[in-house]
Amino acid sequence: MRKSARHKGHALGSGSSRQALGFMLALAVGGTATPAFAADEAEGADSSDAAAEILVEGTRSREVVEAGPLGTRTILETPFSVSAADTDQINRIAATTIDAAFNYDPSVRSNNSGLASGNTFSIRGQAVDLTNGYKYDGLAFPYWFQDHPIEAVDQIQVLKGAGGFVYGYASPSGVVNFISKKPTDELVATAGFSLRSSSIWRAHVDIGGPLTETGSTAFRLNAVEEQGTLYNGAYNKNTFAQLWLEGEITPDLTWSVDGYYQRTWQAGQSNTVSFTTGVTSLATMSGADFNLASKSTHKFNDINQVTGRLNYQIAPDWKISAALRYSALDERFTGNTAQITNNAGDYRVGVLGMNRKFTYHVGQLSIDGTFHTGAIEHAVVAGFDYLDVDYDYDYNPYTATRVPTVSYDFNLTGNIYANNVPDWAFVSYTRADGQVVTGRQFQRPPDWFRYQEIRQRGLFLSDTLKLGNAELMLGGRYTFYTERNYEPVLADTNYRENSFTPVAALSYDVAHGVRAYVSYVQALQRGTQAPANALNYGESFGPIKSTQYEAGIKVDRGTWGATLAAFRTKVPSEFLNIESYWVRDGERRFQGIEFDAHWQATPEVLLKFGAAYLDAVQTKASSAALVGKKVPGATAFQTSGFVEYSPAFLPGFSAFGGVRYSGKAYGQVTNTFIYKPVTVGDAGISYNLPIEGRSITVSGNVQNITNEQYWVPGSGGVSLSAGAPRTFSLNLTVSTGPIERDDTGWSEGSGTGGFYIGAAAGGTKINDGSFDIRARVNPTLGVDRGGLKTSYKTGWELAGRLGYDFGFLRTELELARQQFDLDRVALNSTRIAVDPVSRTAGIYDDPSGTTRIQSILLNGLADIATGSRWSLEAGGGIGVARVNQYRWKLEADESSTFAYENKVRFAWQAVVGARYALSDRLDATLRYRYLNVSDVFLQTTTANAIEGSFRTHSLLVGLNYSL
Repeated sequence: MRKSARHKGHALGSGSSRQALGFMLALAVGGTATPAFAADEAEGADSSDAAAEILVEGTRSREVVEAGPLGTRTILETPFSVSAADTDQINRIAATTIDAAFNYDPSVRSNNSGLASGNTFSIRGQAVDLTNGYKYDGLAFPYWFQDHPIEAVDQIQVLKGAGGFVYGYASPSGVVNFISKKPTDELVATAGFSLRSSSIWRAHVDIGGPLTETGSTAFRLNAVEEQGTLYNGAYNKNTFAQLWLEGEITPDLTWSVDGYYQRTWQAGQSNTVSFTTGVTSLATMSGADFNLASKSTHKFNDINQVTGRLNYQIAPDWKISAALRYSALDERFTGNTAQITNNAGDYRVGVLGMNRKFTYHVGQLSIDGTFHTGAIEHAVVAGFDYLDVDYDYDYNPYTATRVPTVSYDFNLTGNIYANNVPDWAFVSYTRADGQVVTGRQFQRPPDWFRYQEIRQRGLFLSDTLKLGNAELMLGGRYTFYTERNYEPVLADTNYRENSFTPVAALSYDVAHGVRAYVSYVQALQRGTQAPANALNYGESFGPIKSTQYEAGIKVDRGTWGATLAAFRTKVPSEFLNIESYWVRDGERRFQGIEFDAHWQATPEVLLKFGAAYLDAVQTKASSAALVGKKVPGATAFQTSGFVEYSPAFLPGFSAFGGVRYSGKAYGQVTNTFIYKPVTVGDAGISYNLPIEGRSITVSGNVQNITNEQYWVPGSGGVSLSAGAPRTFSLNLTVSTGPIERDDTGWSEGSGTGGFYIGAAAGGTKINDGSFDIRARVNPTLGVDRGGLKTSYKTGWELAGRLGYDFGFLRTELELARQQFDLDRVALNSTRIAVDPVSRTAGIYDDPSGTTRIQSILLNGLADIATGSRWSLEAGGGIGVARVNQYRWKLEADESSTFAYENKVRFAWQAVVGARYALSDRLDATLRYRYLNVSDVFLQTTTANAIEGSFRTHSLLVGLNYSL
């Protein structure tokens, strides 16, 4: 792999890499986390400009935007407004969630308080499209209300306004692109640990570097584990792992494969909180006290994604790129929503079993390059892309129409100020046909049907003509779009649309680092389907065409920079009218001005300021009473200020403070509800201490210092969430590297032995399990000791190792996965509900489901030489293990799952084995492994819990290869 094509590792100091990496491995296994290493600065680079620069193509250069037919451009060169939050910026403001990364961008607003499942955005007053508006490394993926860990991204880019042209059918609000961390030239490693309000613990490990001596193949591994209690009392858990591999086939033909798995689980967490047209005002309350979910509410998200890419440099100025992606989201959400019905805060509870599956197939083929016609330089991008989305839903037999919607038939009510949320799981009602429906029936496994199919094919072409200081971009996209919406929704609608959308932009370099631009773009977006609370639920009116005009000026002068943009967008409007029908009626106009500036006033002081004014108005409507009304949910004025102080007398220390103001917004199309303005202040400190080839960073921050109470508008202006109260976060990060390779292996100094990698596989046996059943829904029931017992079939194990051989001692970082099928279950007590259909106590000889154990351990091993090719080993390891109950059922032929949960706990192991030297670099291995994971607390689908331990015995054969 050519060095210029990969990120540099950040040099953190001198010293022994062996000691640094050994310490790093111990931290990784112990579970510590937060941001990864920063990009390296080229010699002579101005570090004060860090907010506007990142590492690109192996050198320090201006931050680039990669956006399909727009090509690859710097932010300064892009004729649209762009915001970016890179690792430096994320660390600077101590952001712990995706939405917090843009706290100080006044034109980007989170649609919730950061608690409800999924961090979604509104840009310039409009929600980002969930189907095609969120990207992962430039390609669509199912970002449907998931919580992506911020540690896994190198940068988040927001392209404002031009999303429909760049990526096909998408909201004209813009596009949010998550850019993942890529392989590095040198071996680097980071581990961290963080705690945030009220008791959310997060561990993060980030390791990357070349896999071969020549550096032609490299990897990057990121893993994040988070769990604990949020400030409103809800339980949250997030498991994430991503691996990126890249290499070269020839010097001009390179490949990459990346993939990630994520599992999120929330229990007792508020979902949508809407309000009726009769609600005109609500007294604000603290986010710590606002949680309208019952204890039985829980939600799982499983996300799997794999992407492959090829890049071929066919000439010095021309490149062909191809990419394919498979991505799938499986959501299981059994819980409740709340609808506030009056100004006193009374609400009714809606029960739902929202089970959804999204499957994405994405592809893109493009060619880009430059050529000249006389004095004019052309930069051309052309290509083809496609997006296939299959959306499966769950029949709901407990509503009159079987439509997968919310049921208010249980007649459950409460008051938001009284903290008296009723639990839907223990109530029932009788339907008109005499059938008794219980809340527990909503916890059943899904009965899938095809709900929607989207097929999008696109051809795009753009040509940027440059002559002197002037630049003209002309482009177009022709999109073939088909959408099929199936029964049993109330309206079976399908439509097909073939359309052309143009873009044009003129830019002029007024002076060095100063560029003015004007742009025009047309875009198409999907017509919204009528939501579940509409009388015409499921109906869609076909695509929406929008137009946007924008003019602005951008300045980047090293120590300071600024962007000023004015825009105007017209969009046909869709909303829920006062008769509760979803309608397309009239037109909305979004126009405004944005300003953002940063200034490195001195080497010690960084200042930032931003402001955005938005005039979002209903300009046309069949009802004259709606004309001139403000677009619901759109905030008219937002501003922010930020200062960071890094004193020269205390190297490595910095402190920051920031203020954010969000102005008035309106709710409902009639503007009868008002979200009041709020001003929130934040502060934090950070101290970086470089020690012996590694860096230790300790940081902490407080958000909402004055503990303001306020409502956060939902994107449509018919829902709300309570703003976060005063919260804190504490972070510890340890980084090591870069570790250079010399003739004897990875080294920064003298020493014996070297690094090796290994892999092994074999059979494994797990001891019979005995679990206590603990009541969580009704804690007065206490604990049934030994209430559940399990036995398992013989399983399998796969393991991988990265180790260092000191001669007579070795240390290893070992990753392993074990899997066992249930063989027998003894349910000894039913006093505390475990199974949702309330089966009787007894022996179940035909259960189904698996137990999966993924472990990360740091091993210490003693080598015993025998004077031959054979050597013996003995030792042990400590670390963490993730135990997963995958769809445990008492009876295989039944659909009811009683456990589908995972937990990370401390683990230890004992190891004995032997090695046989096949060559100077390759050893065959035989190893016995005893693994112990104790005190595992796992929630059942009835929201109670089982507690027990897992002990396994494995016999593995494998290979070790010395690097």
